[in-house]
Amino acid sequence: MRSNDRTFTEHARRTQIILAAIEVIAEIGYAQASIRKIAERVGVAMSVVLYHFANKDELVREIINHAWTAAVDAIVPALEMERTAAARLRAYILANADFIKTNRMQYAAVLDIGLSYRTADGELMDRLEMRPDLVAGLAKLDLAAILREGQDAGEFGDFDPARTAMAIRGALNGAVLDLVRDPDFDMDGYGEELVALFERATRRG
Repeated sequence: MRSNDRTFTEHARRTQIILAAIEVIAEIGYAQASIRKIAERVGVAMSVVLYHFANKDELVREIINHAWTAAVDAIVPALEMERTAAARLRAYILANADFIKTNRMQYAAVLDIGLSYRTADGELMDRLEMRPDLVAGLAKLDLAAILREGQDAGEFGDFDPARTAMAIRGALNGAVLDLVRDPDFDMDGYGEELVALFERATRRG
């Protein structure tokens, strides 16, 4: 059984493989991203990848943990600076737009995994095991909870928080392919448009 106390070199190699896998998945899709192609991107033998990751499922789990950790680290501080639900909604949209802009390949890979991935038992990506600290961090990014808080505080009008959160997330995710195809896509401007749109949609009265 492998020791949990990995050396610095092992950690660096694992990170290199994860980043290479993200690039390959973003470029050719999860279904086509074999261990062999990922190994070729790193410039190592398949056996090296399989030394660090027992199988593709384990590699996918670590890609998701890596991606969501980066998202939590980037977005949660922006939310914690705000004191009202309306301000947190604005911060959520703009921080997500900025994260997508600066991590477009990683985000594209995660979206593709979300659409295509199944474990051997048929489980979806969101059933993959995550670190407890990451689960706690993701809970702070619960957009539906922010919307419910706004309704309870009288800041927002009457709407379904879960469905509205889904619409906001869908609008953000929808820009990823445009950004991958066109690196000059104005994600900042798009984020501001979404803020204006959903401020109107959630406004009381």
